[in-house]
Amino acid sequence: MVDSIDYYSSGLAVTAYDLFTGQGLLAGDVDFYLDCAKQFGSPVLELGAGTGRVLLPFARAGYEIVGLDSSPAMLQVAEEKLADNPEIAAQAQLVEGNMIDFDLGRQFAMVMITARSFQHLVTPVEQRAALRCTHQHLAPGGHLILDLFDPYFELLFADGEEPAAPRVIDDPRSGHQIRRAVLSRKNNPMQQTVREVLQFEAIDGGGNLIAKEETFWTLRWSVRQEIAYLLELCGFEVLKQYSDFSRSPPAYAREQLWIARAI
Repeated sequence: MVDSIDYYSSGLAVTAYDLFTGQGLLAGDVDFYLDCAKQFGSPVLELGAGTGRVLLPFARAGYEIVGLDSSPAMLQVAEEKLADNPEIAAQAQLVEGNMIDFDLGRQFAMVMITARSFQHLVTPVEQRAALRCTHQHLAPGGHLILDLFDPYFELLFADGEEPAAPRVIDDPRSGHQIRRAVLSRKNNPMQQTVREVLQFEAIDGGGNLIAKEETFWTLRWSVRQEIAYLLELCGFEVLKQYSDFSRSPPAYAREQLWIARAI
């Protein structure tokens, strides 16, 4: 993942992460994962746990959960949240590590790769490594829940298309307005990647710009047939596919939401 991601390293992108995630096509994702855990049991492992946006509700619901992430800055936010909620801290463990090469020395009933985190793996080699490592950490018959975006080809094959309008969200903690804009987008159809440069701005109640930062990420997109083959190749049986967290059937340019069983 060399030179593929800076987004989660520090700054406004990290502190504002929860404001911009779990909305739009990701709306309802936490409830969906909790419903899956009712079926598949615990302990639960979340890969790409980030700020604990999903992990904390699991701990509150009484599940034993481990969250793994490669970003110290994101994990620090999650640790602060757990420190503010000592009554659930014993239910959750945070681990710094890379999803393509980790060894927790235990197995889980369910593994989640949430909020499209898998798409930061920008080569098929990394994708296979992550899925095989995940398989090793699942108990026999354990379940994997995987969320990706389904590629929107009109955007990913566009040449010089103008980025979308900035997203603006009020931060209730600081009272500031946070603006996130995509400054540039570079598509590589041959590698199935998109690299975006993003800008974050914090604006106070008087309309004054008080912070401004640029960052970037690279995401790899995959069609459904490719993911189905990857899962099969890495020892999984696909059980369900959805296009949203309301369990709608597969649909173009929405979510690829997979439920698979380790075999």
